[in-house]
Formats: sequence, C-alpha cells, structure tokens
Amino acid sequence: MAAPSTYATFAKVLSSYHGQYAEAGPSSQLDAPIRRDAVLDEQGGLLTALMGSLEETLRQDDETLTPDEREALLLEHRTWGLVRSIYENRLERSAADFVATSAADQLRENPYTTPEDLTQTMVNEDSELSLFAALIDHLQTRALFSAPPPIEARHGYLPSTVRRLRTAKLNPSSASTAVPPSLDPDFALRDPHTYALAGEDATYHAPLMDVLWDLVRHGELDQAIAVCEEGGEPWRAASLMGGRRWSMAGLTKDELALGTMEGNRTRQLWKKSCRAIAKNATLSPSERHLYAALTSDLPTLLPACETWEDHVWAHVQARLEGRIERRWRDLGGFWEAEGRREAEGGDVEPDQGGLEHVFAAVADSQKDAVVRASHNPYHVAQKMIVLDRSDALLDSFADRLAGLEDSVSLELIGPLLRFFTHLVLVRRALSLSVPAAAANAIIEAYLRVLERGGEAGLVAMYAACLREGSGEESYARFLRSMKPNATKEERRDALLRAKQHHLDVATIAKETVRMILQEAFATIPALTPGVPDISSFATGLSERDVYLIRSIEWLTFVPETADEALVKSNDVARYFLALGQAGAVLALLKTLPDFPPPDDDDDADRALNYEEHVHIVKLFSVFAAHDGVDDVLARAPKATATKVEQFNWKKKLASALDVLHTETIDVLTSDWLRFPIRSKSENGSQRKKELSRIRQIFVPDLVLRLHARLMDNRVHFATLLQQAIDLSKLVAAEDNHVYEEFFSRATGPDRLAAYLDKAREASMAALEAGSRDPFRAPVAVAV
Repeated sequence: MAAPSTYATFAKVLSSYHGQYAEAGPSSQLDAPIRRDAVLDEQGGLLTALMGSLEETLRQDDETLTPDEREALLLEHRTWGLVRSIYENRLERSAADFVATSAADQLRENPYTTPEDLTQTMVNEDSELSLFAALIDHLQTRALFSAPPPIEARHGYLPSTVRRLRTAKLNPSSASTAVPPSLDPDFALRDPHTYALAGEDATYHAPLMDVLWDLVRHGELDQAIAVCEEGGEPWRAASLMGGRRWSMAGLTKDELALGTMEGNRTRQLWKKSCRAIAKNATLSPSERHLYAALTSDLPTLLPACETWEDHVWAHVQARLEGRIERRWRDLGGFWEAEGRREAEGGDVEPDQGGLEHVFAAVADSQKDAVVRASHNPYHVAQKMIVLDRSDALLDSFADRLAGLEDSVSLELIGPLLRFFTHLVLVRRALSLSVPAAAANAIIEAYLRVLERGGEAGLVAMYAACLREGSGEESYARFLRSMKPNATKEERRDALLRAKQHHLDVATIAKETVRMILQEAFATIPALTPGVPDISSFATGLSERDVYLIRSIEWLTFVPETADEALVKSNDVARYFLALGQAGAVLALLKTLPDFPPPDDDDDADRALNYEEHVHIVKLFSVFAAHDGVDDVLARAPKATATKVEQFNWKKKLASALDVLHTETIDVLTSDWLRFPIRSKSENGSQRKKELSRIRQIFVPDLVLRLHARLMDNRVHFATLLQQAIDLSKLVAAEDNHVYEEFFSRATGPDRLAAYLDKAREASMAALEAGSRDPFRAPVAVAV
C-alpha cells in the first residue's frame, strides 16, 4: 500500500488539530481559530507536526525525489521552523498579559545586576532585540539531516609534534627540522620559517578550525569546547568560553549571598583580544573565521559564510551584539564601568540598521550563490515573515500565480502552493490578518493542484476555506473537472462531501451545472436555418451529448435543487429537440426524477417550467405509441393462423392505433409548447426561438407520421381512413395553430404542400371506395 502523499498528511494534520484544539470546539473547518499553544508548541504543535510530515516524506521518498524536489522540501521544512519561532515571539509579546521588565528600573533597584541578567532583561524589554534573538535561535538550529563536518578523534596536545620532539632529543643527529625550545601554542607563529608542526598536526589544524567554526555557527559552544579539550587544547577551549556573559546568583545591593559564578567578568577585554586575532593576517583564514564568529566581526566573518542563512545569521548576530553593547553603555552600572576600564580603547560599533538593512546587505552579497538564494521563493517568504509583511507576501505571490510556471519548475509548483495555502490557514488559525482576495487565489490554485494530483477527497475541505462564496464556486469547478465516466454514485459522494465542510451543497450543484452548460453551449454549433431530419432513436449519442445529459445529474442528488433541475433539464431538452435529436432527449428524461406538479404557493415561473416539461414528455408519449404499433405489427399472425389468433391480434392493433391517435391529437390540440414567455426574462428570447423551432420540426412530423399510420392500416380498420381525412380538418383549424408550423423561412410552403398531397390521397381513397364526398369515407369501406 502506497504511503499517503504530503498533501494528504498535511490535510490530516490540520483536520486533527482543528478537531482537538479549535477555540469554538471541534471543527472540520481547516482555518478555524485554534489555541495559540496548540499551533506553536515546539514539541507537539501544529507547525511541528507539519514539519514532521515533511521529514517523513523526505525519509520515505528519498530515492524517488529529484534533487530540486528534495531541496524544496528541506527549505519548506526550514521555513515552517522559522514561522513557528517568529510567530511565537510576536504573539507572546502582543498578548494582553505580557509585561516586560525595564532594564533601567532593574538597574536602579540593583546596581549590581550582573551582565547576564541585565542582557536578558534588555532583550525581553526591546521587541526588536527579542526578535533578533528569536531569529538567531532559529538560524543556529541545524537544518534537517545536517551534521557537523567529520573530524578525526584525537587525544592529547600535538601528538605528532610531541613524538617528533622526543625522537629528536633521543637522537639529535636524525632530526630533520629544528627543535623548538618549547611547544606552547604560539611557537610556530613566532618563527614560522624555523619551527613547524609535524605533518599530521599541521593537516589536522585546518579541519579542526572548520569544525569549531561550524559548531560556533550553530550555537553548539559546549560541543566546540569539548572538541578542544579532547584534542589537548584546553587553552583554546578557555578562549571559546570567554564570550559567556558573567553571572552570579544572590548578588544584590542589600545582600552578598554569593552563589555560583559563571561567565567572563572581563568579556570586553576578551572580545577585544578575539577581534585582534580575527584581524591578524599571519594566522590561518580558518582560525580567523572562528574568532570572528565569536565576536561578530563582519569583515572577517562574511568570507566564511557560504549560504543565505549563514549571511543572515552573521548580520543579525552582529547587530544584536552591537545593540546590546550600546544599550549597556547607555544604562551604565557597576559592571559596565568595570568592563570599560578593563577594555580601554574598545569602541562600540555604530548602529548598522535593522532587519531591512540585514536583508538588503545579504541581497548585495559578493557571492552569486547567496544573491540567487535571496530570490528563492522560500527565502523571500522567510524574509517577509521576519519583516512582518505576510499580507504583502501573500498579495505578491497571488499576483505571480499566472506566470508561476515561468519562474518555478513544474514539479515544484505543487509544494510551493501547498506551503502558501497552509501559511494562509495557519495565520487564520492564529487569528492573524489575511488578504481575502490573495488567499482565495492561492487556495484556488492549490485546489487545481489537488485535482490534477488525484487528491479529489481533499478538495472539499480546502474549498471550504475560500471566502465570500468562493468556496462553493471553486468546489463546483472541481466537480466540473471530474472524469466524464465517473459513476453517478461517485458524483453523489463528491458533491455530498462538501456538506462535511460546511459548504452549501445546493449552491455547488447549481454552479457546477451552470459552468458546464455555459462552457458547452459556447462551443457547440449554433442552430442552423432550416428544419433538420429527426434522428432515429437508434442513433447513438456522441460524447458531447452524454456530457450534456449527465450534467443534469448534479441537480438530482439533493431536494433543494429539484426546481433548478427542472429548469436546466428543459434547457438541455430544448437544445436537443431544436437539433432534431429526440433520442438524446429521451436519454435525458430517463435520468430525471419525477417532478411534483406546482401547488398554489409556487410562482408562475415554476408552473411554466413544469408545463414545459410535461409537454416534452407528451411528445415522447406519442413516440412510445408509435413503438407500440410497430411492436404489434411485428407480431402479425401468419396466413395459417386461426381466426381467433387473427382476431386477438387485430384487437391489439386497434388498441395500439387508438392510443397513438389519442396521444397525437392531444399534442396537436393542446397548444403544444406555446407559452407566454417574456423576452426580457432570463434566456427569454433564446427560449422563444427554440420553442418555435421545435414546434416547426415536430408538429408537421407528428401529423405526417399519424397520417401515414392511419393510411397504412386502413386495410384492417375502415374507420382509419375517416380519421386520416379528419386530421386535415384539425390541421386547418385556426384554433390549433397547427398549419402555421408547416411554414418556415427555410422551407416555405413545401412541407404544407407535401401534407396536402397526402390529404388529397386520402380523399381520393374515399372516392375510390364509393363515397361521393371526398371528406367522408364510406362507413363499411373494405380495401
């Protein structure tokens, strides 16, 4: 069994969380407000669950994913992590019960507040600093499936160099290089032309620095310290620890109940020293990069940054460090003054601007790969979310939907639309603003992705998230696009699925049929002048005919659309009848339910529509009567049959002919399809033209068919000749308007002339039978 797609798992996650945590109680609506903690919790929140779904896809489908698809999924996973961090920060600070302690007040109350405690207060107090810190926390977490660069496990200080020194002391004559007087960390730097590390130690230094840089870059300082200690470089471990701000519990102006002391009291001096290392051109680039990362020395740090996230991290880290230092200088206090004295000459960098300047600087990077990454849709989304411009992001993306294929690979469009659709739903779940028009456009595009991807079962739940009636319209578009050979049960299930997501099923059914008929009638041939030949009922239906007939099915599944089914079935029936396709109309009638007759409360339009339907059914009662006559004639007894068999057969034939005569006369004398239709009503003018054309096609045909039946069978029943003669009187009667239908602009009087020839033959038959009146057949005529 195939694993569910990411589209299905995303829908399942959203549905599950709305069922459990919706603020108004369990809900099947995917964008209903949810408790904030249920969305943003780092361990079990909705966003974490979406990230888990992406991780599962990456693990299961690793071999089938293209490199671009894999990268897109990893970026989407990363973006959801940023969304969680940023929204958690902003929403927590915007809560009514959020109160930030003032750093100035804290320092006034306790001048001995330690740098660590005061820094934490500064960050909590300042919304921008707090956002910087949240962003750095996110950027320092490792991307999915990433790990530090591998490095050989080593124990002891410069083991190869130490072995070489020992060998040289035991056998001075065999020494290939000068023996240094000491092995302190800087011995090779003081005289690089004379002394050098042994080969393995020299080659180990660069990858060690790269690993340490990577660990510092990802906030894993403890691991970096452990690597240094295990490698016999405790002095380097101590240099890495120097960045921790000093803290000691229990230190107040009223009490000196000293607790554990942590961090670096001389951090300013440490920072000055690290920056000197970072700018020391005699050191290896990797070592300079390491100490630049510790102190956010951008000129030295940026060349070591390879990715877009690296550059954002470097710029934000530098601004956070600088902002805290300036704020600390402004506030003063005991420890600030002490630190300034110890690090005399250490200047505080000027303000480099906020997050706008960060992203502008990254986009202006000297590295082409970073510049290209700045235009990646997921990085653009991350930037706009950080800048709190989600509405503008959604508007911009919605505007680009039409040309999305020009800038994004086809296989990546679905995942990208999935991300933006769920960003809309997550913002609504958190009660954040979402531009309705942009959201509708994005969700509608996502519905098309689901339709093409075979995720029909998900369309209704997402269509329900469209605003201002668009949900019904979009779901109707989905129903319209269902495969033409879908069974009636499949169609019913698809329509009724919308009810589970609070969509108006009747509106959807009506809109589906409206779109189908609008599209079909716009492409099918227009009615041509002249009277078409009436198709045989045995003629097969084209795919287009079946498509039109089955379109009415959508209106037969719920009682609320019965009246619309009546209207639209009449529309389709008129179209087919105007083409002479009686067989198609018969197929349509077989799919329709029994419509109840109008009652006193129904309006005139409903009564008129019902009457039109009844008249159409009457036509097929006549055709059925013709079939009845043919059926009896087909079972005519042989010449050797008994008189009883012949008598019984003639009796059945008489009955069938009588039914045919009655049904036909009923149509001809009932003002068939002649209704008082207002031209200004909906489709009124077109409807009048179609009804007029249908009468011109079928009324003469009914007359000629009945005349032929009567004349052909007068051999069996003498009264049929008189009925044929009387039919001409009915045609000529002004009240019945029958003769009028024999005239058309295309045929002129030709069809009436043809009928008059037939009527003349009946009169001649009467005269030949001995009647003296051409309009009265002999009573006992026998031919």
